[in-house]
Amino acid sequence: MTVTLAEVAQATGLSRSLVSLALRGDDGVSVPCRERVVRAADELGLPVGALARRRASGDPLVIGVLVTDAAHPFHAEVLASARETAATFGFAVRVVDAGRDDARLAAGLEALVASAGTADGVLGVAVVSSRLPRARVVSAARRVPVAVLGSGAGLLAGTGIDTVSVDEESGMRELLLYLASLGHVRTCFVAESAFPSTTRRGRVHAEVSGRLQATADRCTADIDVLVAEPGRVRSFLDDGVTAFVAANDATAGRLLAAARAAGTDLPEVAAVTGFDGTALAERLDLTTVEQPCRRLGARVVELVVERLRGRRVVRHEVLPTVLVPRCRPRSVPSEG
Repeated sequence: MTVTLAEVAQATGLSRSLVSLALRGDDGVSVPCRERVVRAADELGLPVGALARRRASGDPLVIGVLVTDAAHPFHAEVLASARETAATFGFAVRVVDAGRDDARLAAGLEALVASAGTADGVLGVAVVSSRLPRARVVSAARRVPVAVLGSGAGLLAGTGIDTVSVDEESGMRELLLYLASLGHVRTCFVAESAFPSTTRRGRVHAEVSGRLQATADRCTADIDVLVAEPGRVRSFLDDGVTAFVAANDATAGRLLAAARAAGTDLPEVAAVTGFDGTALAERLDLTTVEQPCRRLGARVVELVVERLRGRRVVRHEVLPTVLVPRCRPRSVPSEG
């Protein structure tokens, strides 16, 4: 026989609505009331949510945040916002920084999920990464609420896992068309790594560049190669490149430093743009595509908390980007 909220209300002498709030772990229910409701629900056999049980026991409320690389400017800003948002809900944050190591990333997710059954374990996990295999994320979500922030969010469609991402394709197209309006049609995409975001942005660069140029040859470079052999920057310039489109702001910063070390002041001889809209872009005065870092960090935590409070509808949210022409890129002189 299925136990109902009405039966728990009758057993506790409380209203059905108050019992419902207590079993969802609502902030507005007092500790004595939560304890009373949880105890009665247990005795009657009504399942009690992890959040309500943790609140009733007085044990700490903890959300795990798994991040690809906390030192990366984009991830750092997202993480700062995630911490602040969790605090507003009364949650502590347990951060696992994989440092761009895929093995550490997978082990970190497993460690966070495995802690869920302990008094100070996590109640849910916010994944700030697109590098985890789909199967691992799905497996984790069977045990605790999981929300994912990243450009690989589309791969999780149909899994029941909440995601938040940005429309980076539109952002990259807008950036390239802006450069074209200044005469930059021969551009070089500077990749950072095999991140899904780098791959996606590089694909858009190839697509748009192919339409803008007379020849559709794809001009790309890897930042690690350029840092190791900065003289290659000059070879791209000799090949007619007038703008370098970096995969993100951090990559743009590394490119500028490498070129400068080789005696080439890129802002003076070719445009350089970033992507992400981090504080680094502002310091370097870079034109960039701004992702709403703070909103992304807040939203991925909110999605986990909403699940803990009983939401069952799946959320897949895509936020817009904004082109920030902070310092006008160098225009290509008109001929004649």
